[in-house]
Amino acid sequence: MKSGRGLAYPLALGSSVRLQGRIKECAELIDSGDRLLDIGCSSGWLADVALRKGYHHYVGVDRLIHGPRRNENGAAFVEGSVLDLPFRSESFDAVCLFDVIEHLPRASEDRALREAHRVLSRGGRLYFSVPYASAIHAPLDPVWMLGHRHYPRAKARRLLERAGFNVDRMFVAGGTIEALDHIRLLVYKHVLRRQRPQVGWIDIMIERSHGRDHRLGMSLFVVASRC
Repeated sequence: MKSGRGLAYPLALGSSVRLQGRIKECAELIDSGDRLLDIGCSSGWLADVALRKGYHHYVGVDRLIHGPRRNENGAAFVEGSVLDLPFRSESFDAVCLFDVIEHLPRASEDRALREAHRVLSRGGRLYFSVPYASAIHAPLDPVWMLGHRHYPRAKARRLLERAGFNVDRMFVAGGTIEALDHIRLLVYKHVLRRQRPQVGWIDIMIERSHGRDHRLGMSLFVVASRC
């Protein structure tokens, strides 16, 4: 694990990210394919997952990239904005947009999703997640009161359909323990500036909050296809 700047967003490429809870759920959404674009790639943790699933090309894009632009596995990394992606139309058969649009300027979600739609080939898949607008879990987000957006199912569906996607699967997962553990992560990451220690019973409870749809939960996950 990188220290110092590597613990601040965006993470340096190659920084370790635990495949647990929300992160693991995102990884498990992805089917096999050829060319995958990971928007908001951060440390590039998804590269190894995609390559193991049979992708021949992985490209990660983020507003800042800290590290080499190509790794030993052939994954490539590019600085850029989801609002104006530096790629040709229909360049990828899969696009990941995990926990990105809630950080964008308000009312720019449509533009971001249209850009994801533009670079995706016909019939290609969008893998998508956002914080869920749960009456229990949204207030547990430390920056929710500062405007960090959470989305109900209906709004997420409208945004995706307006951008030209068909929603194939949508579900909510992640419980209160994961929301509280996210606060613990932020304290260790930004205040203590060191790795958060694992706690066995917390890990078990987080895993139990995933794998099926919940009425309430921390995150909304979607698989959509380009019309």
